[in-house]
Amino acid sequence: MKLLSVLGATLGFLLMGLGLLAAPGAKDEKDKDDLKKFEGTWVFTSWEHAGEALPAEARDTARWTMKGEKYTFEFGGMTEEGTIKLDPSKKPATMDLAITEGQDKGKDQVGIYKIEGDTITVCLAPPGAKDRPTEFKSTEDNGFILVAIKRSKKDD
Repeated sequence: MKLLSVLGATLGFLLMGLGLLAAPGAKDEKDKDDLKKFEGTWVFTSWEHAGEALPAEARDTARWTMKGEKYTFEFGGMTEEGTIKLDPSKKPATMDLAITEGQDKGKDQVGIYKIEGDTITVCLAPPGAKDRPTEFKSTEDNGFILVAIKRSKKDD
């Protein structure tokens, strides 16, 4: 149950209390471009938490949906909602989730992301943690969640 709690919170994951910073010019456009790339429904192609892979049968029940700055994460009968904020100008690009509904309501979740073709890779700290990941790595020591998502096919 604790794993589900951490996974859900983590995925508040995904994805996040999104109020884009008011940044002028190119940065603002890049933020919006990346935000648009997150739009839609996503399935998880890989998922590690604290260095352990989530079994495919469990992972296959998870869905991440983004519309504008809002996300919904569904997993094992649990639903989490929130907003997301992206900053692609950082290296690696950062994301901040503000969890507004669900088990970790009121907590923020910090992470990093990269977009490669039709896959987005995200590494998140546990909800409420202040230390942002600096690399795409999940170990028992860091307790991070590392996921790869792909846009869901229309018939999923």
